[in-house]
Amino acid sequence: MPDVLRTLVLVAALSAPTTADASRVAWTVARDGGDAVQTPTQPAGGALPATERRVIHGLVEDTLGGAIADATVRVTCGPVTRDVRTDATGRFVVDGLPAGRCVAQASADLFLPVTHTLDLTTRRDGLVRFVVELAGLESEVTVTPARGEQERTFDVPEAVGVVTAEELESRPVQLLPQALREETGIVVQQTTTAQSSVFIRGFSAQRVVYLLDGVRFNTSTYRAGATQYLGWVDPAAVQRIEVVRGPSSVQYGSDAIGGAVNVLSHRPTVLSAGRQGSGLMEVAVASADLSGGASAFGQVRATTYALRGGVSTRAADDLRTGGAVDSHSALTRYLGLPSSTLYDRLPATGYRQSGWSAAATLPFADGSALTALAMQESQQGVSRVDRTLGGDGLFRSTFDPQRLGFGYLRYQRTGAGPLAVLQGTLSINQQQDDRLEQARPDTFFETETARTRVLGYAAQGTWQSWRGHTVTTGAEVFDEAIATSRTRWQSGPPAALRPEIPDGAGYRSAAVYVQDSASLVGDRLGLRVGVRGGSFTYEAPADAALGVNAERVRMSAVTFNTGAVWSLGPALNVTASVSRGFRAANAFDLGAIGVSGGGFEIAPREAAALEALVGSNDGATAVSTGTAVASLGPESMYAFEGGVKLRTRRVAGSLVLFDLELQDAIARRTAIFPQGITGSAVAGYPIVSQDAEGRAYVSIDPRPIVTRVNVERGRIHGLEADLQVRMGRRWIGSANVSLANGRDGDDVYLRRMPPLMGAMRLKWEPSVHPFWAEAVVTAAAAQTRLSPGDLADARIGGRRRRADIAAFFAGTATDLGLVQAGRLVSTGESLAEVQARVLNGADASFLFTETPGFVVVSLRGGWRLSSRLDTTVILDNLTDRNYRWHGSGTDAPGVSLAAKLRVRL
Repeated sequence: MPDVLRTLVLVAALSAPTTADASRVAWTVARDGGDAVQTPTQPAGGALPATERRVIHGLVEDTLGGAIADATVRVTCGPVTRDVRTDATGRFVVDGLPAGRCVAQASADLFLPVTHTLDLTTRRDGLVRFVVELAGLESEVTVTPARGEQERTFDVPEAVGVVTAEELESRPVQLLPQALREETGIVVQQTTTAQSSVFIRGFSAQRVVYLLDGVRFNTSTYRAGATQYLGWVDPAAVQRIEVVRGPSSVQYGSDAIGGAVNVLSHRPTVLSAGRQGSGLMEVAVASADLSGGASAFGQVRATTYALRGGVSTRAADDLRTGGAVDSHSALTRYLGLPSSTLYDRLPATGYRQSGWSAAATLPFADGSALTALAMQESQQGVSRVDRTLGGDGLFRSTFDPQRLGFGYLRYQRTGAGPLAVLQGTLSINQQQDDRLEQARPDTFFETETARTRVLGYAAQGTWQSWRGHTVTTGAEVFDEAIATSRTRWQSGPPAALRPEIPDGAGYRSAAVYVQDSASLVGDRLGLRVGVRGGSFTYEAPADAALGVNAERVRMSAVTFNTGAVWSLGPALNVTASVSRGFRAANAFDLGAIGVSGGGFEIAPREAAALEALVGSNDGATAVSTGTAVASLGPESMYAFEGGVKLRTRRVAGSLVLFDLELQDAIARRTAIFPQGITGSAVAGYPIVSQDAEGRAYVSIDPRPIVTRVNVERGRIHGLEADLQVRMGRRWIGSANVSLANGRDGDDVYLRRMPPLMGAMRLKWEPSVHPFWAEAVVTAAAAQTRLSPGDLADARIGGRRRRADIAAFFAGTATDLGLVQAGRLVSTGESLAEVQARVLNGADASFLFTETPGFVVVSLRGGWRLSSRLDTTVILDNLTDRNYRWHGSGTDAPGVSLAAKLRVRL
């Protein structure tokens, strides 16, 4: 708790208003029409001079508490009229007003206008919160489900979630994916404190497509399981996140099996007249990881241009988890000792991240415009804790540096001949992922560099083809160049080894697509049909010195989607969809060799050259199926979904049931080798042992060697439900729940399936005060449906053998002084005695056979100190519960106090 107390003092110093600030603000009640009620606050020094200019500021939101961005606020005070637009959080400021009685009106697309009256005769400032109601059967706008269209979530067949700028500000977000943690059907996994990965319906990484302003963010080097790359995008540059749960391959191509995450950046808009400048500065601190960060962004808008840019930086120290316990510590896994024996904060979990972004909009007289975005981000000092003391017990395992360089230039024109909208985009996406790993301080270490550069070319057109139909068609090409190296450093000269993916490899994808959306039967029936065809080529050059053979693999796929929405009334829609998602085998599937989340993995071609057979699962219990490892082809999934959506002025909700049928799924399987392979090498890694079933092992990982194969099939079924209720003017409640259960064709549980989980929120935001408060409960049931790969994973089951315990006992435990003279210092036991106690007489066992369930309570609040200054305070994990999101490599933060202070200029 001392860390929390130190942070409380800092928060108080940052957020305390001055006497002048507190005395000069007149807060007003936001009522629908009529006079706004004022709480009199007499300014020091008597009445204000009539010549002093006044200010009105406030917030525009809907009846469910969502901020309304880009709403128009018009204020008339006598002969003076001012028009402004709300920012991404729904806030506005109108200054330069004369003294007297003023009329303010807020209006926005899809909403009924609201008017308030304020008396600024004796007040400098007035605050008003507009609560606008939907103009009939309308809902918020989303652009993710169908390319080329803006659609309301109520009217689309897909399951869609939206995280607004206001929610980004109010949630505990250091890494962008963390903003999705309370959304329906989403698990945010963290292998390290500096990395986070989005899982949708149990799919992640290779099976979820990431987009940045609609531009593909995924590369062909993404590995299965968790990936860190979306966490490189700076949350301060993001206005909104939209999520589609379910296949989106027609819209966005390969990888969109589980869903799509579209990150929308702050894009500046031009003014109708004049010129305007503004800025935003933010400072944030948190106690759990003793972190601090700051960002500063500026914006200039005129009639002929709009520019926005800024910088951000943050640094975190070692993380204190719930109860100061590391549940999967190597000390517990191999020695049966609590982590507190050595540490109360996770060692080497601090990191640094910084970057910049810039955006521009340039309109032309013919109705066309150029938009551009550029961003660069860098992480340093990232340690993979599940490979060190947080799991496997190695001396060090780092990701350093991690870098992102991303940008695009987009031309868009409305009314281009027969097309309603014509759009072309050029993009560049550069991702750098460097690593270092060392087992012990006095042994060799290896460094690996991986740089991927993707050039993208896309064109798209939309037109109204005939009554009620909107057709979007387009084409895209992504050309990837991969540069890699791996070096072993030891006492002699450094030795070059085969990198994870061969140096000089390339991957090219090309696709065309068309989609038709129609509104029929008097707008009661909405239909969507789409089709896409794509080709994919992987090439790797030969390198005889590193044992790399030239390889060229080509694949193609055709996919489709159909969806329908039937309106049963003004507040209820029924949805149904049948779609096919697909994923072409990528460069990682086809060419990767090295340690991954499932163990030491070799490329299918390498496994076939060693005459490997496919194992029955991906764990240490696999036996031969008798099928030889073969070349990979694309995987696909047929999705059958049905649901209902409810939307009234006070209540919104949805229920979705889904059945997902995987075909030719690309999955890890343990490779079963012919006997006698011990002593040979794979890409420079010697095979040190082989068991009676043919499973083989290398020294750097305790799990058997795995490879990639197309398995026959798999099935996932589940449900997702959410509800939001406006309970009067002051209270908003919401809740969601989801469940997904998956097995493959051999009735083996699929990897990393999420447990039954959900969240509840209750928010209080009275109109009469500049405060808000929110209670949040997140919960998950125990996940007992673990695959063999889950059980072997250090992040989940934590399998340990006698040989693993012996290696840690004689290695890292001795280096740390936990073992001296062949005895465990804390107990006096020998190695044999430790093995007997930890394994209970068996040859191998698991640290966990389930991921424990949890219930976590958090409190949040905000205070608008003035028209330009506000603060958010978050008290997370009130009970200091030790818990872990399923599949994560670290336990979640313990009780933590965080604060953000924002200054608008």
